[in-house]
Amino acid sequence: MIKVKLNGHDYRYELFQIISLFYNKNEIEFTDEYKCSFESTADLNELFVEFKIYEDDILTINEKVNITYDKKNIKNAIKITALRALKRYTGSNIPWGILVGIRPTKIVHECFKENLNNEEILNYLISNYELSFEKANLVLEVAKNESKFLTYNEKNISLYIDVPFCPTRCIYCSFTSTPVFGNEFLINGYIEAIQREIRETLRFLTAKGFNIDRIYIGGGTPTALSPYNLDKMFNELSNHIDLLRVKEITVEAGRPDSIDEEKLKVIKEYGCSRISINPQTMNDDTLKRIGRNHTSKDVIEKYILARNLGFNNINMDVIIGLLGETKKDVENTMKKIKTLSPESITIHTMAVKRASVLNERGYKNKNIETDDMYSIASDSCRSIGMYPYYMYRQKNMVSPLENVGYCKKDMECVYNIQMIAENISIAGIGPGAITKLLYIDENRIERVANVKDIREYISRIDEMIDKKIKALDTLF
Repeated sequence: MIKVKLNGHDYRYELFQIISLFYNKNEIEFTDEYKCSFESTADLNELFVEFKIYEDDILTINEKVNITYDKKNIKNAIKITALRALKRYTGSNIPWGILVGIRPTKIVHECFKENLNNEEILNYLISNYELSFEKANLVLEVAKNESKFLTYNEKNISLYIDVPFCPTRCIYCSFTSTPVFGNEFLINGYIEAIQREIRETLRFLTAKGFNIDRIYIGGGTPTALSPYNLDKMFNELSNHIDLLRVKEITVEAGRPDSIDEEKLKVIKEYGCSRISINPQTMNDDTLKRIGRNHTSKDVIEKYILARNLGFNNINMDVIIGLLGETKKDVENTMKKIKTLSPESITIHTMAVKRASVLNERGYKNKNIETDDMYSIASDSCRSIGMYPYYMYRQKNMVSPLENVGYCKKDMECVYNIQMIAENISIAGIGPGAITKLLYIDENRIERVANVKDIREYISRIDEMIDKKIKALDTLF
């Protein structure tokens, strides 16, 4: 066990976040004993913070910085001293420094408000958060690309609709997702409940004069539903708003084994402007390992089908760090995807999520090639004229990297930008969907979550609707 001792402060959680970048979380233990592995001290009289590393009770490494009485300055100094010492001790590269939050571009947008220039922003990110020059440039580039979409209109609201069904469950997935086969009765109840939630939510929003800005239908895999049930969902939406006037409608048609011509025609008929067909990898052996019942050939066939039906805005997701993959596998994936030439590619770094099968199996792999694999994917996107337009980070990644959406010129998914930037209220519909309420004058966000369990959602649908509408009403 790695025993950590605190002196003069109680920023245990913040310190735990940094140490867990280097060690497995279950190896870290805080102690009041004299003997320890790591010692973090904040001296508010002499105004310094230091982090010490001991081996066999002998001081091996010491990092020390001066502080002010400012709480944020103290907290950052505690994290920075730990980061610097552990980088020296382990030889590990942590390109995102002490930034562990999922929305790093928010920091840059605050810098924009203070009229800092590019050089000043880069210096701020590097000196205050220990970012590498490469990551500081990336977050600045993304923030600049997304900034034109961050205008605020109090009468705009977006919708997120959750479809918690999939053909099968991927071993890395932690989303609320139920196999579609054998659960037909549950699906019927879900469709009735979600129609009701769509109906009551949109009646309220339209009565209050809200404009539905964007719609994102995710999950799960929405196209796991039958054409009949997809039609019922879209028809309910179209009964209350003109879908052809909504600026952007995205449907996650993610799994190729869930797509057919009839389903795509239903989606197209109701004005869907963007779909995702997500291979994750174009290597068939990996697809089997992660629990996907399709091949790379299926991905290509369904992509061509969608193109032939007139879909001109297709996204494709890839995941870096999948089990058993190498740099050669990633090169193969990106080569095949480049040939298809989608409008956008989202690069994810695999995260071992708490509710995933991988985590249940105790998977701890840290792939030493992940950084190089990630560079291969991002360089491939840039080589076909794509640029990064949104990004976020996750905990428990196989390498401390990021997830970035790349797109061709003017093909951004604005909903993705809105969601990460949190600059618009979003009404969530479906099991586990979260309604986010933005109170811009108070600089705060309130969240109202539906229950995740599908059966609970169905039986308590009126309660979910009532709770959400009461929350939405507070926007006035």
